[in-house]
Amino acid sequence: MTVKECYDSIGADYSGVVARMCGEERVLKFLPKFINDPTYGDLIKGFEEENWELAFRAAHTMKGLCSNFGFSKLQKSSSDLCELLRPGIYNESAPAQLEIVKADYNETIKAISSLD
Repeated sequence: MTVKECYDSIGADYSGVVARMCGEERVLKFLPKFINDPTYGDLIKGFEEENWELAFRAAHTMKGLCSNFGFSKLQKSSSDLCELLRPGIYNESAPAQLEIVKADYNETIKAISSLD
């Protein structure tokens, strides 16, 4: 799978990320780093430990990473989760939103892992 096909398969912003990173080669260089980034693990850990500050920071970081990479769908779901976890505003809908983030994250990781 090419980088463009990867982005198309997850409804991501290919042209935006290529422009932001000054070329497809740089996108290809940094995409594998997303797989190894600890943010998703921190998000899951925050929920498992009911550490809402950790979960919030991780959701906020995930939102930013996804924005930089042009992962529109995962950026939206992590942004929605971030808002549900804002300090002092924890919302009981957060666990259901986490499930959406998990699905979007797994779809994104699968697509990145399919790159040629």
